[in-house]
This record gives sequence, structure tokens and C-alpha cells, in this order.
Amino acid sequence: MAKLINMFLVLVTIQACLILYAAPMTTTGGGSIWTFMTNIESWSSLSFLLGLIGIAGGIGLLGIAAGTAFGFKTDFLIFAGAIAGFISMGSIFVNLANVLRDDLISRVFVGAECTLASCPPVTFIVAITIAPIAFFYAWTVIEWWRGKDY
Repeated sequence: MAKLINMFLVLVTIQACLILYAAPMTTTGGGSIWTFMTNIESWSSLSFLLGLIGIAGGIGLLGIAAGTAFGFKTDFLIFAGAIAGFISMGSIFVNLANVLRDDLISRVFVGAECTLASCPPVTFIVAITIAPIAFFYAWTVIEWWRGKDY
């Protein structure tokens, strides 16, 4: 659980930086984890929690029914609902990539023949910067799901 909590703190930090830096340029939105962190007084009505509970409940019931019918361990299926919510929090990396791409095109590659749709150097820079962090996040979530996060 320690690695997953650290990744959540990284996501919150990235979202806070995006809001501070990119708010004048774009509307980055809050994201589900940012809404979760900033609305502590109304946790029971947050869409993130309600969605997570709904997905977890549905998959949990399906897992329990399948486990009793076929006789296998169901905790793997019960946690599957949480994985959908955790992976969806990674949309912050998409916001970060969009802000970085827009900033590179508007400040660094101004004279080049770059548009928002196509600019190979910017695509390469964004890919080597954001992809390893996003991959590490997805790997951490999967590791938690498999029970290997200590």
C-alpha cells in the first residue's frame, strides 16, 4: 500500500502544479483525486467514491457468486472494482502531457512547422517525459491489485 499512497501523492502534486501553472492557459479540470482531496467535508457525496463503491459492489457481488459457484478465491475479483477507479486517476498524466505539449509548441518550437495536431519533436519530448511516470503509476496499481505492494 505504501507505493500506491506515494503515487497518489505524486498525482495530487501534479494536479496542484497544473492548476497553479496552467490555469491561465487551459482548463485542466480537477480530476477525481483532486476533488477527493479538496472536498473532505463531503466525502459521502463525491462522485469518485460513489462510482468506486458502485463498481466495487457490482464486481464484488459477481466475484462472490462466481466464487461460490466454482469454488475459487474471490478477493482478486473484489479488488477489481477499485482498480478501475485507481487507473482512471491517471488521467492527470494526459492533462500534464497536453500542458507540456502546448507550452513546448508556443515557447520552444515557435518558428517550426508545428501544429497542435502534428509535431514529431514535441511528441517525442512529451513521450519520453510523461510515459515513464505514467507506466510506473499503472505498474504500481497492478502491483497493489496482485498483492505485491509492501
